[in-house]
Parts: sequence; structure tokens; C-alpha cells
Amino acid sequence: MKDQHRCTNCGATMTPRADGRTHGCDFCGAQQQVAIDSQQIAAGLRLDLENAEVFLFRLSHELHLSFSHCSRLEKQGDQLHLFELNLDPDLFVARREPHGMVAQHRKMVRGIALKTSTLPLDRWVAALARALAGHANENARVAQVLAQLRTE
Repeated sequence: MKDQHRCTNCGATMTPRADGRTHGCDFCGAQQQVAIDSQQIAAGLRLDLENAEVFLFRLSHELHLSFSHCSRLEKQGDQLHLFELNLDPDLFVARREPHGMVAQHRKMVRGIALKTSTLPLDRWVAALARALAGHANENARVAQVLAQLRTE
């Protein structure tokens, strides 16, 4: 089974927890963070392309709450004007222009955009989901290393 994980402490099968990122051992009580993929994140976004502005407003608000240290949000009432999320080396930008919302992805190196791509919303969300998965998985690996250091 793909989602089956073994406990590194006792070898028993671990049970996924509600957050989808943590598995717990029902035998010894150990907890383990596991990697997630961009497909899981994209499915969780529930993209509604029929109303892109409402979708972008909600998405930017939620991401800004979770990533306030690396995001910028400008809104007026229930209208999004600018959202930036820096998941180094990726910068995701959604901004209002006279003809509507524009979604861009920029590859950054030391604060300089090497490549800027204006993308349709579905491709922008897919790229964002991949970057979020990479960011989450990197954080999961760091958490696992720290957990191992504490037990040694």
C-alpha cells in the first residue's frame, strides 16, 4: 500500500493522522512527519475557475495567514489587488490590472528575477502546489532530522 509507513521506533504500521502530514504508531505512540506531494495540495485547493477572483481572494488570504513571513497581501474590502508569496527560489504573484487578474511565476536568485512567466490560473495553481509541496517536504525532512537528533 502506497501510504503505509513503518514506525522507525518499533516497526509497526503507522496510522495517518487527520492533518495528512503526520502518522502515528498505535503500538508505541511514536509520531512521524511524512512527505506530501503536489497532487494532494492541488486537490485540497478545490480550484473554481468559474470565479477566479473569489478563488484568488480566498487562496491569498489563507496562504497569507500561513506564510505571513514570506508573503505580501494588498486588498480593499473583498477585492484582491496584490498577492505575493516567496517560496525561494519561486515567487508567485497575483495582481489586479485594468483587464483583470494576472498570475505570474518568477524564478528568483538573490532577489533578482531570472525568468518571469505569466500563466493561466490553472497552471499557476499547479506550479504553486508543486512549490508548496517542496516547501512542506523540506520542512518535514528538517523536522525528522531534528527529531532524530533529540533521540540520540
